Amino acid sequence: MDDHVIDCSSLINIYAGWGGLKELRDLRRTWHICVAVLNEAEFTREFGPDGTPLMVPLDVNALTQLGLLLPARPETEQEIEDYVNFATEVDDGEAQALAIAKHRGFVLLTDDRKAVKVAERPDVAVRTTSTPNILQSWGQLDPRNEARLHEVVGRIAVLARFSPHKDSPDYAWWRRYFQG
Repeated sequence: MDDHVIDCSSLINIYAGWGGLKELRDLRRTWHICVAVLNEAEFTREFGPDGTPLMVPLDVNALTQLGLLLPARPETEQEIEDYVNFATEVDDGEAQALAIAKHRGFVLLTDDRKAVKVAERPDVAVRTTSTPNILQSWGQLDPRNEARLHEVVGRIAVLARFSPHKDSPDYAWWRRYFQG
């Protein structure tokens, strides 16, 4: 399977949906996380005892220590140069992830429309995937996963405040699981 690099918003989306990231192992891919994302991803939201969303610390470094996410940083001159150039168009985490994906042939997991537009440019040519795509793949692995999709998508919509844009090819799929 292809190596993937995850940007900050997608990391928070899937973390909120699953209440962690251990389900990433089910997908049998190698997952990388940029140092910029490690620095950006400080908090997520979780439901409190009364059902109200609360801010909680997100310990991404613990996830790297478990080997679930492999830290990555721009290393070559080309990666650093592209990172700096991309940072004029998107946030640091997305810029770093784009540069690494471009030069290492990784798939970029992003839900950021600007980052997708940059990735699609001929001079960048980075393959992308999204939170809904990852959830669809995960749901197809096991009927128990499929049965959890309503809960997972609902958690992402409420806790991470994410849903695909109405123009997204994933919008109809998402609406099957979340009507909110």
